[in-house]
Amino acid sequence: MEIYEVHLEDLPFFSFHGLFPEERILGNSYRMSVSVSKQVSQEIKDDISKTMDYGMIYQICAQVMAEPVDLLETVCQQVAEKIQIQYPDYLSIEISLRKEHPPLGMAGGRSMVRWTVRNE
Repeated sequence: MEIYEVHLEDLPFFSFHGLFPEERILGNSYRMSVSVSKQVSQEIKDDISKTMDYGMIYQICAQVMAEPVDLLETVCQQVAEKIQIQYPDYLSIEISLRKEHPPLGMAGGRSMVRWTVRNE
């Protein structure tokens, strides 16, 4: 069995996610990474229709990041659900979403959520 993966790493976004009112007003910087794997069922031989389009995966991420929600977990879940619809033959989807300046009352640090879905 051959397995093929597409990775998008450290995608920058500025969005308005969060539970606190100031997060919805001021926004925050985020970094998202996404990995999608699937089994290769036939030779690819320069045929893009047999691949996963990382441009489409990016568009899914950007669309979800544009709609504010309370939790980073919700963002990851929505991205995973849209990727599952686009690529139903996936083996696994892994998403990590990092908030660069969480309102934790400290001078530095980041918060991050990782979401993994396996097609069993």
